[in-house]
This record gives sequence, structure tokens and C-alpha cells, in this order.
Amino acid sequence: MVNALISVSDKTGLEKFLKDLKALGELNIIATSSTYAYIKELGIDANKVEDLTQFPEILGGRVKTLHPKVFAGILYRDKEEDGKVLKEIGVQPLDLVVVNLYPFEKKLAEGLPPEKMVEQIDIGGPSLIRAAAKNHKYLAIACQPDQYESIIESMKANSGKITDALRKQLCLAAFTRTAEYDRQISNYFLKQQEALVKTNGSKTSEAPAEALPPSMTLNLSQFQSLRYGENPHQAAVWYADSRTGPKSGDEETFPPFIQMQGKELSSNNITDTYCLVRILRDAGNPAACIIKHNNPCGVAIGATLDEAFEKAYSTDPVSAFGGIYGFTSTLTEALARKIVEGFVEIVAAPEFEEGALKVLSAKKNVRVLKFKQNVLSPKAHDEWTAKYLQDFGWIIEKDMELPVTGEQFQKVSGADADKGLLTDAQFAWSVVKHLTSNAIFIAKDGKSLGFGIGQTSRIASVKIALEQAGETARGAVLASDAFFPATDNIDACKEAGISLIVQPGGSIKDKEVIEACEKAGITMLFTGQRCFKH
Repeated sequence: MVNALISVSDKTGLEKFLKDLKALGELNIIATSSTYAYIKELGIDANKVEDLTQFPEILGGRVKTLHPKVFAGILYRDKEEDGKVLKEIGVQPLDLVVVNLYPFEKKLAEGLPPEKMVEQIDIGGPSLIRAAAKNHKYLAIACQPDQYESIIESMKANSGKITDALRKQLCLAAFTRTAEYDRQISNYFLKQQEALVKTNGSKTSEAPAEALPPSMTLNLSQFQSLRYGENPHQAAVWYADSRTGPKSGDEETFPPFIQMQGKELSSNNITDTYCLVRILRDAGNPAACIIKHNNPCGVAIGATLDEAFEKAYSTDPVSAFGGIYGFTSTLTEALARKIVEGFVEIVAAPEFEEGALKVLSAKKNVRVLKFKQNVLSPKAHDEWTAKYLQDFGWIIEKDMELPVTGEQFQKVSGADADKGLLTDAQFAWSVVKHLTSNAIFIAKDGKSLGFGIGQTSRIASVKIALEQAGETARGAVLASDAFFPATDNIDACKEAGISLIVQPGGSIKDKEVIEACEKAGITMLFTGQRCFKH
């Protein structure tokens, strides 16, 4: 006989699982009220928990399994003294505990108010799961519907028993699940605390530490093994965490795209696509971006997607070879034909015309990625990022810069910019904040003209960007991710014919830089926010 305790909010696969268990032999089920009602509707015998405990569910169901008779059946060991205790209290040792938790994550996605979210915090469920996982030597714990099949297969192959190896696997999955569940709840209350900090203000610092938790747990689950990492000698696995997946409500959110065709994704493909998405989220629509080694070699906006692509590609056709191509709207068949004229690693967009997919299918190795819903939508500005520094520990910081729009730019020198220049200033700022510092970006008419990326001096970055732009820099906008510490870059901009500079400001030499811009006839805008990216 298999003695099973069952208490599930997600009843996916439960009917088949119970019928498979019954087919293997005698089954004694103890269930909580809603699960009991469901099982009885299936025509399967079961007993209520209160029949075991002789104590009713109370407080509207808040207390039902938290009882010594329940936990004695779970924590029993094959010892004489444990056997005597169970006999005295009339409890059978359990062989299987099937529990999943209140759908806190799903309800969170529904945006319930705090008083209702509190009721979605499971107390008994995590306790049952942890107790069963602790005692995995003697019983098995199933906390997810996708585990049912492996349990049945193990029992079929082992005369109704579940192997030690599988019980250990289920134990790991159980503790992983409860840790993740608690992290979701912790993050929820952290965000409430952040809201209080924002509401009440903080006198401690410009970026208060209260906005981050005093401790943090990363709970990652393997999604996919990769051929290798950044280089062939490095092993790599792609993981998902609670902020990205696997589900938000009923929708699969991880990975954030569907691969329609092409070779297996590499580690570099994934990081490049992430950089692509971050730029496309801010650039505007229609927009096109070509990524090479985590930085763009072309990015543009246009009246049409075709126009945006032509602008982006013409910035640097040489670097575009073997690049990652991304778009903010439907990829047409005509545009797909232009793309396949060259060598491309990835083509990514939210939608594809059937004709476009057919054209791309002729290039079997090209990876075609369809972004899932809302992937290109702006994200909340309360996310964080983690930097692992090995024996130097971890740095956790707020990931996203607060939005800065053109209306917030402060003019500090030169004539008032016309609408076209202001639009380009906004576009340039939306791109430069995603480049590796020291970062300089030159743009005109929604088109990238020059990039200065990853240099050890801002002078070098300005020089590289201006050289790439050449004569097209005349009348263009130059954006800098951090302030100009001296006037030499202003002199270079004047000689190249730059009309407008947009930069954070904040240097002790701001006054000198502003005066140099005035003399050069260059309009300068301050954003008031640095976006330096190491």
C-alpha cells in the first residue's frame, strides 16, 4: 500500500497521476478539503486530513495541516521508538507527499492589493515540503506536476518503490522550490519597502542602500546547456531565475523569444541579443540595430523599418558582417531579402511575414528569433543586476537608469536647438547609455554616424567616433555617457562641425567647457544623469 498526503492548488496532471498510482496497487490518500473534493469528483477514494487529526480546518483554512499527526507521518524513521509513537497516536507512515504551493507568483502578476497578496503566502505547504524533503530517505516529495511521470516510471520499474536516487532528486527540487518561493515573497516586501523609501525620501545618500535587501538569495534553474562559453574551452549553461521565468501567470516568459530556425544558440549569441533588446527598448519605433560583440555597429530610427535598417547598416557595413540584426516591428519579405544578401548570425523581431520566414529559411544556419510579447516594452526601473567578483564577493546594484527625456535636458550653451536636433539628442542619449565606456555616440536624422566605445580616455573615444563619422558629423549631435573633464574634446567637436552636445554635466570644469561651447557656437545640453558603463 502507498500512503499519500495530497494538498495541491495546481491540479494539473493530478487525475492521471492518481489513476496511475492506483493501477500500481493499493492507495490510501489523505487530502486537504479542496483537494479532497476534487479527488472524490474523480471517483477515487480519499480521506480528509481532519479525519486523521480529529481537528477541523480553522481560520478560514489558514490552519489545516499544521498538526503533530500529519508531521509524525512525514518525519517517521524506521526506528523502533518512532514505530511505537506512531502506533500510540494511530498514524501510518507516509510514502508520498504531493504538495504544491499557493500561486503567489501568479497572483503577483495580477497586481492584487497587499491585503490580498498576504493571503497568497502559503504557510503549511512549505512546511510539508521541507519536512518531506528532510526525510527523503523514507518517503518521496512531489512539489511540481512535471515530477509525476518520473515517480510513476520509478515505481513501475521497482516493484512499486521509488528509488533512492529519485528521492534525492526530488529532495533537491523541493528545497529549491521553497527557497525560490520565499525569495519571491521577500522581493515583494522589498519592493513595498522601496516604495516607502521613495515616498518618505532619504537623507542618507543620493542612492539609498535601503533600496536593496540586507541579504539576497539567487535561485537559478538550468534552462539549457550551451556548446561552450565565451570561448571554446569554457563550459556554459543558460539559467533562468525568478525575475525572468519560467512563467508569469499562465504565460511562458522564458526564454524571452521563440527560436524559429537556425543553429543552436551560443553563449555570445545570448549576451549579444540581450544587448540588442536593451537598445531597441529605448531607441524608438520603427528602429533597427546591429550588434557586434555586445556593442552596436549601427542603430537607427526611420519612417519605416526598411529606412531604419538602411541607415543602421550603412553606418558600418564591414562590422555588420556576421552581426546580430534586431528590429522593433514586423520584418517584411522585402527586408528579409536585403538582410540575406550578407552574412548574418541572428535576425530578431517581434513579428515576421510568412514570406520573410520563407526567405530566411533558405539560410538554414541563420538563427531567427521571434520576441515574445512585451519583451521590447520599457521595463520597470527597480530591477537590479549582480556582478560576481569571485573572492571579492558580489556587487548588487540597481540595473536601469531612470528615464531622461528631451524635455528634461538643460541647455547650458549655444542657441536653442530646433525640433530635429532635439529629436536627435534624445535618440543619441537613448543609445549612448548602452555603450561601453568611455562612450561617445554621434547621430543625425535618427542615424548612427560614429561610435567611440570602450576606450581608456574620452579623448580617444571622441577621436574614434569623429573619424568614423567624417564629413557627416557636420550638423550632427554628439552624446557622451559622462561629463567632459576638459575643453580639448570641444575643440575637436568644433573642428568636425558638431552642432549639439548632450552630456550629463557635473565636472568641476563645467564652466570652462560651457564657455568653450559658447565660443564654438555649439549648443550643449546637460542631462543631469551619468550612464557610465564598465
